[in-house]
Amino acid sequence: MIRKLIAALVGLAVLMTPLQAVASPERVRITPYVEVDKVVAAGTFTKVYDPSVGETGPWYYNDHTLVQNRETGVWHVFAITHAEPANPLDEKSFGHATAPTPNGPWTKQPPALVADPAAGESHIWAPYVLYEAGTYYMFYAAGTPDHTAYRMHLATSTDLVHWTRDAANPLFTDGFDGRDPMVRKVGDQWVMYYTANSTPAGGNHIVAYRTSTDLRHWSERRTAFQHPATGTFGGPTESPYVVQRGTDWYLFVCCDGGYEVTKVYKSKDPLHFTVDQLAGTIPAHAAEVVQDGADWYVTGAGWGKGGLFIAPLDFAKVQVTTGRVVSTAHYRATIETSPRAALTGLQVDPAGRRDYRPVLDSTGRSTAPYLAVGNFGATDLSGPAARVDVGRTSLTLHGIAFGDEPVTADWSFDFGATTFDTRLDWTVHGDTNASVWEVALNVDSALSDQGDPGGFGRSGDVAGLPRWSMATGDGLSVVTAYRPGSAWSEDNHWYDPPNGSVAWQPLWQPGGRPLPPGSYDGGRWRLGFSGTERDVTFAETLAASLGG
Repeated sequence: MIRKLIAALVGLAVLMTPLQAVASPERVRITPYVEVDKVVAAGTFTKVYDPSVGETGPWYYNDHTLVQNRETGVWHVFAITHAEPANPLDEKSFGHATAPTPNGPWTKQPPALVADPAAGESHIWAPYVLYEAGTYYMFYAAGTPDHTAYRMHLATSTDLVHWTRDAANPLFTDGFDGRDPMVRKVGDQWVMYYTANSTPAGGNHIVAYRTSTDLRHWSERRTAFQHPATGTFGGPTESPYVVQRGTDWYLFVCCDGGYEVTKVYKSKDPLHFTVDQLAGTIPAHAAEVVQDGADWYVTGAGWGKGGLFIAPLDFAKVQVTTGRVVSTAHYRATIETSPRAALTGLQVDPAGRRDYRPVLDSTGRSTAPYLAVGNFGATDLSGPAARVDVGRTSLTLHGIAFGDEPVTADWSFDFGATTFDTRLDWTVHGDTNASVWEVALNVDSALSDQGDPGGFGRSGDVAGLPRWSMATGDGLSVVTAYRPGSAWSEDNHWYDPPNGSVAWQPLWQPGGRPLPPGSYDGGRWRLGFSGTERDVTFAETLAASLGG
């Protein structure tokens, strides 16, 4: 990745709301920045297939695979499919459709494979199909009640229509939820990449791999990529896909930062990728890479999305990132305004000596607003701000977009010498694509522990919005104080310990609820910092200063 930091671009001064650094009597300094990168990026996604065709209600596609018939040239897609709403443990068949090109038009076919309890399959997930020597090989995860020992299965076909389970099943078992296989040739051996955890009972989310010479007998597990986040079930290493371009190898994984977020990592070694090799971000769930002649595409699908989407894929797109760095003697905040609106980093020094330590980062969803439409999770992350206004001690990001939803937000900041305030105002312009499960501001901490007036070591959902929440570690506390009644609703807050974040959720509704067009007060917060771990006294004082 090529990275160039430009403190000020005179040529951009006429294009952007002012690029001059602003210094205030309170010693608040607001400085513009521009980063120019070459990244892996997708073009505009287009919906090319709806699995609801022929059904009595809406259906979804999720993890999927595209393959071209070597004899006829016809393209086939195979995918997890199910009626809405999402029910992953009841996903018992693989949808099948055909088309002359990856862009369609796609024609629905009978299911390709149905879960067989006699074969040890309570449900089936994430097919991947490849061709070798006259045979098509479909690898897939066979779910069982034991998530620590999911079975990897194989079915074969000579025509991509009739499939036969292989006698070698299960190829192996792995957990937690060892699944989402992708297989390709590396040198003289086959390599299967899949998602799992560092131990069957849980741990770091990883991309595991095994090798084979015959596609049926597989080596012991090794690790191609390990994410710092820990847990079980879904995580930031789902749906791995590995592509070679020249001497470079690219690993695509979901869902790091949101349901429709695929991160791309670049390495010279196809069996070793690291989190510091980030090469791009794709706004898609369960992304697959497709090559059709000289053209490259990336696909996406998922719960509540209505089918299969495809976009052109560029491995060297020039991306311009803009934002502001706001600093005082007590803190330095990096606020990105494009291509997404987010507080990407915050370093603080409670003593005011500019000896900053990191307290917020972007290991999860970043500190930013998000929507969950059609399901829990950040289905629609913040996009760019349509306009940025800069005052002497203030910054307002107007018209922040959220995917393809008819919703925008205005996000404002008021900076003081030792603390700063932030506020969200939401506008719903029309009917959302599905019911809304969450409207939230996520605060992404770099510290090891989190708490609120109800205690520390917080994890999961807690009803209501507290008067403060704290991220804390050795000799440091960062407090987010909330002004009661400043949001139109105060449903819930959710702690995510692996990523050190808390989501403030004015709207939180399992199954979702409509969000009628109109304006919604999203909440007001004050951020402050203490040099004492678990400084509850400071938190209470900060909350009192905000009033309400």
